Amino acid sequence: MSSQLSRLHNFLQSESVLSLATADKDGPWSAPVLYVADLQDDQPILYFLSSVTSRHSKSLADKGLAAGSIYAAYQDDWQLIKGVQMQGLITRLADSERAQFEMLYFSRFPEIRKIIDNPSSEQEIKIAGAFKGSAYYRFSPAYIRTTDNSDSFANRQEWHF
Repeated sequence: MSSQLSRLHNFLQSESVLSLATADKDGPWSAPVLYVADLQDDQPILYFLSSVTSRHSKSLADKGLAAGSIYAAYQDDWQLIKGVQMQGLITRLADSERAQFEMLYFSRFPEIRKIIDNPSSEQEIKIAGAFKGSAYYRFSPAYIRTTDNSDSFANRQEWHF
């Protein structure tokens, strides 16, 4: 793995919220989802769960095309802006892939597993029900562009997969 790809993977591992952009008959839409990143044959793959009735999930039914971005929290210094913009294909995971997803996802987000397995309030019972009814998805970026102003202003690195 190249050092640039390694840096990308480390960045993806260090963050947790993907702003997912889709479009439907009513126009473009954006939604935040918690994700976990994995590498498959040197290609970053992002996994997330979401309700099948959410607007962004329903808009994937036709072609599964989406865009996404991930940015580190702003720290009052524009020279520290770091992030990733992507476009690619989102597919719903097959039942046979659930165990692998759960191992990756709930290792990254044990607090979600805890709520699902042992909700401690009425609100958590509702949240657990929503998580249990969610579908598991894979975002396979076909194009990724990074921004890292700490290297140089508007420094960009690009990958096509």
